[in-house]
Amino acid sequence: MEDLRIATVGTSMITGQFLEAVGLVDGITFAGAYSRSLEKAEEWSRAHGADRAWDSLDALAADDSVDAVYIASPNLLHAEQALKMIGGGKHVLVEKPLGTTRAEARRVFEAAREKGVVAMEAMRLVHDPAWRVVAENLHLLGTLRRASFPYGKYSSRYDKVLAGEQTNIFDPAFATGALMDIGIYPLNALVLMLGEPDDLMCFADTVDVTGEGGTIDLCGTVLFDYPGAVATVSYSKVTDDRLPAQIEGEKGTMIVDSVPQPRRIEVFYGDGSSEVLPVPGRKNGTDHEVGNMEFEVADFLAACRGELSLERLNENTLAVIGIMDTVRLREGIVFPHDES
Repeated sequence: MEDLRIATVGTSMITGQFLEAVGLVDGITFAGAYSRSLEKAEEWSRAHGADRAWDSLDALAADDSVDAVYIASPNLLHAEQALKMIGGGKHVLVEKPLGTTRAEARRVFEAAREKGVVAMEAMRLVHDPAWRVVAENLHLLGTLRRASFPYGKYSSRYDKVLAGEQTNIFDPAFATGALMDIGIYPLNALVLMLGEPDDLMCFADTVDVTGEGGTIDLCGTVLFDYPGAVATVSYSKVTDDRLPAQIEGEKGTMIVDSVPQPRRIEVFYGDGSSEVLPVPGRKNGTDHEVGNMEFEVADFLAACRGELSLERLNENTLAVIGIMDTVRLREGIVFPHDES
């Protein structure tokens, strides 16, 4: 079977990590890069072993030498660029969030279905077999009652905000902020493990970064109600959260050391005993920055070959973005391009 030829949109650090992950998966090769600057695209392609480059999205979408496109542009552009690539018959792997609203993400999935291609959100944790280990062992905890999924990572770009400067990752015009960039990780873990909640309450710390009502969120907490259980998700781009995820049942409690990239899973039982559950190994080692992205790439390849259904994962994407729609609505986090 011929390799899947994938091009990239975006030349940021995450794109470099993605190409490292591509190198760990047999059956997929880098075809070339798009950038608004052709010189930059050519330089990026050469540096990563490809000889094609584009400075036109239309040309990339129409290029028959490309089977799929990885989109890692600013959040605001994800759905728009995905729809263009789908229109050209390309499979798309779109960095999170796949769309800035649930309606936007749904349009991408519907367009892909109509065109007969694959559309998948690049949310690495839902492809990590470590979270599968968690799901397959929840029965050890008995009846589930509580869960908490925290993730906070200080962004060095916040220093610019404090200095009164504007930066894209704290700018509503680019559909960024703590919820969209960080909160989406623990929300995915929550929905993956517990499903969609019945109700939620939310609190966010917001700031007007433009001085003209351009509200962006810095950190937040969401409380969820499930039948017989409650859960919390907390997230931040202005602090480092050191707490593990915790899932509590009447017979025991499971500790997961990291939401985006689990390395250690331990169960503590009510009788005082405990056990560590084995976490599947990774080709590049558990501490490598690329980490579990290789599983995401492998699943995308399998889906493009018709060997894996993405129905459940796409439903997860829509559920999470729908939750983010609700949080933004209740906390007054508005992006200029939001639909009325």
